[in-house]
Amino acid sequence: MKNTVLTGFLLGLIFPIIAFVLTRYTELVATLFPDKPTGLYILAAAFNLIACYFCYKKDLDKTGNGFVLTTFLGMLLMIFTKNILISAN
Repeated sequence: MKNTVLTGFLLGLIFPIIAFVLTRYTELVATLFPDKPTGLYILAAAFNLIACYFCYKKDLDKTGNGFVLTTFLGMLLMIFTKNILISAN
């Protein structure tokens, strides 16, 4: 595997795309996470960060950075599109 940020970014898109397809076209989210419609996206981010950990362990630091970039941009996209309110208490 090539150690590039683009490789990590493209591999990091796999889990969020799977989460999107399952959320959009199946009733899986309603049965697994009835009160949390973004549950699969959180799992996708967790899988990306686990993959990032293994990339760093194998000295594929640029690929790991691509995974982190994908996860960060995906979470920002989720925050802005799902209208998650962050309240300061």
